[in-house]
Amino acid sequence: MTTPAGDAEEARALTPIPPRSPLFRRVALTLLWVSLLALLGRQLAHAPADVLGRLGNARPELLAAGVAIYALGFAARAARLNLLLPPADRIPFGRAWAVSGATTFLLQVLPFRGGEVASWALYRRVLGTGWARAGAVFVLAKTLDSAAFLLAGLAGAAALALRSGVPVLGGATAVAVAAGTVLLVLMPRLGVPLVEAAARRFAARPRLARGFGELAEGLRVARETPRAYLLAFAGAVAFLAGHFAALALLFSALGLTPSLPALAFASLASVLSAAVLPSPAGTFGPMESGFAAGLALEGVPLVLGATVTGAVHLLTTLACGLVGLPLLLRKERSEPE
Repeated sequence: MTTPAGDAEEARALTPIPPRSPLFRRVALTLLWVSLLALLGRQLAHAPADVLGRLGNARPELLAAGVAIYALGFAARAARLNLLLPPADRIPFGRAWAVSGATTFLLQVLPFRGGEVASWALYRRVLGTGWARAGAVFVLAKTLDSAAFLLAGLAGAAALALRSGVPVLGGATAVAVAAGTVLLVLMPRLGVPLVEAAARRFAARPRLARGFGELAEGLRVARETPRAYLLAFAGAVAFLAGHFAALALLFSALGLTPSLPALAFASLASVLSAAVLPSPAGTFGPMESGFAAGLALEGVPLVLGATVTGAVHLLTTLACGLVGLPLLLRKERSEPE
């Protein structure tokens, strides 16, 4: 059990240290985001009439099916979360489903990395643990999800390169995907010794060493139950399958039919864009830009890709918000003693 004083000490020790000039960084990123938005607005102002007309001619039955499949996909992330926890610490499936949707919603809408901090706090409240343990679980879950996106995106890039007559690039990317998959499978076995070594290295700083110890404990659960860890990875991949199926339906409803490799690569490009260019509007702006750039490899005009992607982004954000709504509206309980 943690004490209030110890928990507060953990929070101070583990809360990320802000950069030396956060105001300058935020202003610069805001100006960059506004520039991208202004460029997009200028392109839309000169876009052909049929670009915006696609939104008015959308097929509602496909939109509803895409939103439903996207929301159902968070069930896979709920299973992934519980598989990463010791059996005694697992939470009800509905609660795990809600926290999976809520964290994605927070990442989508909160500006300037606020979603990561809010998700960390939400994990702590749901799991009833200290900051370090909640952070370790959050990092492990996010690592699996991000790795799945990376591998799927690279596989899409390899398929697009092979289809475009660039076999060397396609083959090299395929090898990178295979190597990354093997590394991900071995991550708990390789990661625990490294984190334990870091804990010993910082033994003179007990708060930091305790944080590394909690992270090592999270990885140790995965190492000692490799079947559960591999099933958790399968859960991350299953969410991606639902994600791509939902995107295919949503884009089809709006008159676009990108291939699966294009969707995979565009999804990776959108995630990387949102990570590099944090937006005052959450991930809105950079994500559309990255996705439109990925679709452009398949011949979709940037203006059309950005417009349709913006509509899809709104719908998927609504879906994960609805999944997480019961948890987001729930009053916070008293802190664990």
